[in-house]
Amino acid sequence: MNKTFTRLKYIFFGLFLLCSAGVVAYHALWVWPKQRCEESGRLWAGRWLKCASVYPIETLTRRPLNVPPINGEARLKPEAAAAPTAPAQQAPKK
Repeated sequence: MNKTFTRLKYIFFGLFLLCSAGVVAYHALWVWPKQRCEESGRLWAGRWLKCASVYPIETLTRRPLNVPPINGEARLKPEAAAAPTAPAQQAPKK
């Protein structure tokens, strides 16, 4: 009976150490880098575990704001795209 208690003591102690190591690894690989990233004002990409800064597309292309697209096509508004182009015909009167 004493061997069983000793063995269970070692098993539970090993599980405790394994879970503790898992919690420390989770914090070291996920929580603490995310906190450092967000404190510096950047964005955390959790899928790739990377910290990145926002880079506006206008800065990348060096185009000013509110400039129409190069090909000249303006984007359609959702209500304009849903509106019919021709009026519906009325049903004949009896």
